Amino acid sequence: MHDERLALFHNLVNLAAVDHKFTEEEIGFLVDRAEAWDIPTDEFETALAGISAGQIEVTIPADHDRRVSMLKEMIRLMAVDGEMAETEKRLCASASAQMDFTSVQFSEILEEVIRERN
Repeated sequence: MHDERLALFHNLVNLAAVDHKFTEEEIGFLVDRAEAWDIPTDEFETALAGISAGQIEVTIPADHDRRVSMLKEMIRLMAVDGEMAETEKRLCASASAQMDFTSVQFSEILEEVIRERN
């Protein structure tokens, strides 16, 4: 389970970096996830080092439930700073398509996350 969360965490760091800036809210979100998921500080630094080296890539889980979970986390991260950059939207839509979600399924997952926030 820890490896799974670590991979998801790396994906979230990559998503946060896709617009080439980290907002305070995004950093706070990542710190909260790192603490909640027991991600060691050196792993956090490794993820950030990969970003500064220009390595932005997202790894897609094989299992459907994990894919849903990952997509929800990606959407939460995108929305945390109150604005969704066009690059973030494209990355999420692209990841969703790579996970074999239809646009309808993506919309349903998005709506579910929005409902959680209200």
